[in-house]
Amino acid sequence: KIILYILKIIQESTMATRTNNPPKPHLGFGTRVRKSPYFESTLKWGCKEYTTYNHMYFPVYYNTPEDDYWSLINDVTLWDVAVERQVEITGPDAAKFTQLLTPRNLSDCAVNQCKYVLNTNYEGGILSDPILLKLDEDHWWYSISDSDLLLWAMGVAGKDKYDIKLVEPDVSPLQVQGPKSKNLMVDLFGSWINDLKYYWCKQTEIDGIPVVVSRTGWSGEIGYEVYLRDGSKGAELYEKIMAAGEPYKIAPTGPSQIRRVEAGIFSYFQDMRVTDNPYEIGMDRLVDLEMEADFVGKEALKKIKAEGIKRKLVGIEILGDPITMIVPKEYTPGYFVPDHWPVNDTQGKEIGYVTSKCFSPRLKKNIAFAFIPIDHASNGSKVIINSPYGNLESIVVDLPFWDPKKQIPIGKA
Repeated sequence: KIILYILKIIQESTMATRTNNPPKPHLGFGTRVRKSPYFESTLKWGCKEYTTYNHMYFPVYYNTPEDDYWSLINDVTLWDVAVERQVEITGPDAAKFTQLLTPRNLSDCAVNQCKYVLNTNYEGGILSDPILLKLDEDHWWYSISDSDLLLWAMGVAGKDKYDIKLVEPDVSPLQVQGPKSKNLMVDLFGSWINDLKYYWCKQTEIDGIPVVVSRTGWSGEIGYEVYLRDGSKGAELYEKIMAAGEPYKIAPTGPSQIRRVEAGIFSYFQDMRVTDNPYEIGMDRLVDLEMEADFVGKEALKKIKAEGIKRKLVGIEILGDPITMIVPKEYTPGYFVPDHWPVNDTQGKEIGYVTSKCFSPRLKKNIAFAFIPIDHASNGSKVIINSPYGNLESIVVDLPFWDPKKQIPIGKA
């Protein structure tokens, strides 16, 4: 199947060259990059593009990004997100060490509760922005973004300093996202799904397949994550969910760039990196400098807060015609592979860069995130984006662009 897929890619690239359009580079498959337990299923269901994430192949889209977006906001979608690897921390010192890795106060985190957190280094830079799951008093998972957090945790732990065990367990999540996801999950798991609160989880099984189900997701829609705890059951679990979702027009997709930008959801390394701190991305609420417990980066973040930040990640509306992922005819090689677009002030001086951008079919606007100096970051400030489409007038606006109080994923919309 993989060979046939690669031959198809070569044929598409050849045809693109013959029609005078630059061929789109594709990802080659090999043994160096890991495949998820759902990889064969994603091929079977027609994934058209993969990328890599945490040293693993990651499905991007199946139809078109816009088609996948409409499936997400109208019906229900299934994502292979096994790339969200787990850093598992167990043992007598598990709670203490888990807290050491994050500036968010975990003292009130109950068993079977989840929290969105940041991990910071000793300079206060962001290393990852995982979902944290507390499965027992001495059993925690950091469900990580694209980062080698396990290696960092091993370094912080040192040798014999903490009575813990640090491993990457055999755990591979799927996301079930969209307005019809609750009905699908009730059909699969039973009526207890109706009682599962936002950012809580339950350890359970389905036909003998061990899983953890959490009321979380990366979509801005109501949704769930199903953490498979036995990789040999990947295809079986994937097909069960697809079959249960047929009455609800389920579509296999990847995470929607459009929907997550609408929701003001950031992507690690795309929107924030180790060179950025929580205050610059507006995540002050995830930092508790007053708690008694220590955490990596505490002193650095105290200093950053006291001195104030010089730049900020903001929402911007890019005026003009819809921007797409299609490269303009007058493309240059530097723009062929997507990169951060420069942001200029109205006098033409470069002051920052766009991190994520898209055209929202629902809002009928170009929306984006950008890092810019703090004195340009107030709502209504005008900037110019230097793009392959030319210089585009833009304006700073509030985040998020849609559902500002997160009523949809909470379940109150």
